Amino acid sequence: MHAPTSTPHRRPLLGLLAALLVSGQFASVQAATPPPTWQSSPVLTKFMTDLRMPGEIPVALPDGTRTFAGSRLVASHYTIDINEFYDQLHPGMPPTTLWGYNPTLALGVPPGVPVTQKHLGGIIIAQMGVPIQVTFRNNLPNKHILPVDTSIQGAEPGIAENRTATHLHGGLVPWISDGGPFSFWDPQGGKGVTFQSNGVLRPLETVPANEAEYYYPNNQTARMMWYHDHAMGITRLNAYAGIASAYLVRDKYEATLVKDFGLPKFVENGGRELPLVFQDKIFQNGNKPTDPDRPFPGSAVGEGNLWYPYEYDPTLWNDTTALGVSVVPEAFGDTMLVNGAAYPKASVDPRRYRLRILNACNARVLNLALYEEDALNLGQPDFTKPGPAWTVIGTEGGFLAKPVVVPQAKLTTLVDSAGGRYVDPAAPGGSLIVAPGERLDVVMNLNGKGGKSYILYNDAPGPYPNGGPENDYPSPTLIGDTSVLMRFEVKADAKTIAKDTPWMLTPKTPLAADGNSLIDPPLAGPSATAAANKLSWASITTKPLPIPTRKGVTVRQLTLNEAFDANNRLIQMLGTNIKMPAGDFGRPYYDPKDPAGSIPTEVSTNNAVEVWQIANLTGDTHPIHFHLSNVQILSRQGFNAVTYGNTTAIGAAATPTLMGPARGPEATEIGWKETVKMHPGEITTVIMKLALPAVPFVVPASKRTGGNEYVWHCHILEHEEHDMMRTLVVK
Repeated sequence: MHAPTSTPHRRPLLGLLAALLVSGQFASVQAATPPPTWQSSPVLTKFMTDLRMPGEIPVALPDGTRTFAGSRLVASHYTIDINEFYDQLHPGMPPTTLWGYNPTLALGVPPGVPVTQKHLGGIIIAQMGVPIQVTFRNNLPNKHILPVDTSIQGAEPGIAENRTATHLHGGLVPWISDGGPFSFWDPQGGKGVTFQSNGVLRPLETVPANEAEYYYPNNQTARMMWYHDHAMGITRLNAYAGIASAYLVRDKYEATLVKDFGLPKFVENGGRELPLVFQDKIFQNGNKPTDPDRPFPGSAVGEGNLWYPYEYDPTLWNDTTALGVSVVPEAFGDTMLVNGAAYPKASVDPRRYRLRILNACNARVLNLALYEEDALNLGQPDFTKPGPAWTVIGTEGGFLAKPVVVPQAKLTTLVDSAGGRYVDPAAPGGSLIVAPGERLDVVMNLNGKGGKSYILYNDAPGPYPNGGPENDYPSPTLIGDTSVLMRFEVKADAKTIAKDTPWMLTPKTPLAADGNSLIDPPLAGPSATAAANKLSWASITTKPLPIPTRKGVTVRQLTLNEAFDANNRLIQMLGTNIKMPAGDFGRPYYDPKDPAGSIPTEVSTNNAVEVWQIANLTGDTHPIHFHLSNVQILSRQGFNAVTYGNTTAIGAAATPTLMGPARGPEATEIGWKETVKMHPGEITTVIMKLALPAVPFVVPASKRTGGNEYVWHCHILEHEEHDMMRTLVVK
């Protein structure tokens, strides 16, 4: 499916947008006919394949160690290839051509035996305090399997289509290993301007042209991260093509929860820990060939291969110059993958399971809710029979302050005359609402549920919170389903099935893993082993918290913006509260035609504590991802978007007119995060400490910015690419 949306932020009058945001009156326009190039996936029968588990999805093993002069640290070394390969993602389709990671050594594969590559392969399981160094080998062919838009920054004609940059999403890493957009490399030896790792981590004269070195300190508590491509101009395509995998960090405290509190054992030990990675895709359909006058411009053509929306349709967004292959505002798929397979099933015991959830979609927000299967309509949920409540114990930054029980529920949505659905972000209802890039650590308790089947269901509109009917599946006219994700089939109770140990985690159980909280009272609790920290657990709250007034805290006013680019296409940008000559607040990440606007504005110093107040002037919820630092949410506050923009002169700072009461973080956000949902018409306030990691080598300054160069950006990948990303420099 192409990436249409029918919300007010797709109208060219941004003043109208602001008025709608203030009034809360969201409306949809009539859904448009898909462009001639559009394809939908083949009709796929659900629950024909088993949920893929780590092991079947290759888990990387180290192949040696690395040491550094003058340091006692010994890093485990991994070698991971980046290849084009084939994987059958559903038995009803031929194998799909993909790009992705593949380790040279893998769990369960004898040394010397080639590792069979699978989608999402290369899972890394690391230990806190044990660094690793990875040699990534770029073996990609010259031609991309998806259409490349050469009109956007970083992907101009003549630049290699097979370049890549690996970003450890959530990792506290030196900037040379952060995999920033300009740190790409290709198999031919081409390098981005900030690619500086090889000469530091490995002598340049010994490094083949297609290899790149990365160093991950792992000085972080137990959590689920992931690593994925971040190359300038093609991040959205490389991630969609499959260049992504999971990265788990273990620590002693987490092991205590397993040993003494009844948390399911680790997956690498055969335990009931299930990583669940969600993606939405579109597959080429042999029964509906592409328009012969405008053939699919990628190299992987044929039924079962990936299709990606590549035509900017003026009937859906606004008039535009005909560009051929063009970046689109969002890409919404019609077929859901879980762990790299379409609509899988999982046979599970009537016991507790630990779900490590990652939304790896390009743009789609998910509301994950569990319902018994409808006995009269198999494959569909029975909404009168919700499954057991989730127990949420962690997020991107590790464990929460304490467990949170979340009931199963559909979103509270309203539907307009055109069939579009919209949600009030302040009171959305729903269950686990997970935006792209977010993770959740969840316990699913199936004790006493023997013999039942449960459907994992999603009803979030695309885009969130105001969706168009053409992005929801099933729909009246389009094929596909993004509502039913998978089925859990619970085995009948039997004497041969072991019983769970007593469950010791309750909503009153202190959990939080990190004690270096930045606010008073702190949101995140102390380390379980930090006995000296006498935090009162009564101070943990979902109420809005004020900005600390202590000396040395920097407060920044920032904005999320939407406008039109030089080709009259929608473009999303980050910015400050200073109005630019273009008449809005947006600033490009990099634009050679706008060098002044491209100058970094988020420039700080090592160990600085900063508060960012980010005003969302668009109609979308943006999952904003911070490289280098985790953050804590202080508040969300409504504001008048009309007066924010209309009463501010060029070069002057906008002052928000606040509206209504402020909200604190959600209960499932009380802890550390690095991907934060920021809703339309709200100012989201977060606090962070910009602390560079300690490493056993000298880290050079970036040749581009002269400092330690990171970025912050929206994790809707089409937004990030065009051009909702800004440089973050730590001196």
